[in-house]
Amino acid sequence: MRKTTAESMPAIIDLNLLPREQRPADLPPLAVALVAVVVIAIAVLVPLEFRARAAGERADSLERQAVEAETALQGLQVDLAQHRALTAQLEEANAKLAALTDERAHLQGGARPLADDLAEIWGWGYLPPGARITAVSGTDRGFRVDGLVSGPLEAIAFADTLAKRGGFPSARLALFTPGGATGGQFSIEVVR
Repeated sequence: MRKTTAESMPAIIDLNLLPREQRPADLPPLAVALVAVVVIAIAVLVPLEFRARAAGERADSLERQAVEAETALQGLQVDLAQHRALTAQLEEANAKLAALTDERAHLQGGARPLADDLAEIWGWGYLPPGARITAVSGTDRGFRVDGLVSGPLEAIAFADTLAKRGGFPSARLALFTPGGATGGQFSIEVVR
């Protein structure tokens, strides 16, 4: 059986003829316009909200950076204050050192330090072989070196070596006491 053209055509139903339960909702044009405005507002406000949150996060980040910078600045100020205090202490210590150096030079009469003089006596090989120093004592103008040596010529040579190569203004054999088989005791006066 073949369908007729009337049967194959879609049926048009007037909605007003349907019972009220089956009809679509009757929306007034104002409600449709209001829904359209809400949809547009959502479409505009959602990106604005994302931008506002991103701006807030950036502001929070910048605020944290500002706090960190302030903390670092305070630390730098503390370091600078410590540096200034240490510089002041260093200047004070240098002034004291200069005063003590001047006082030492005054007390030594412009001579080199005693430690250097003693190094000249013991440290440079000026002492003759077999000789030894038994005592070093201070005098008004320098010091006295006492010791044992095999003979008077070695004692005289030691005194001359101290005067010529030791850098002393003068060194002379003040006393030589023969000691028999061991040589003898000597005493050399050294002027600083």
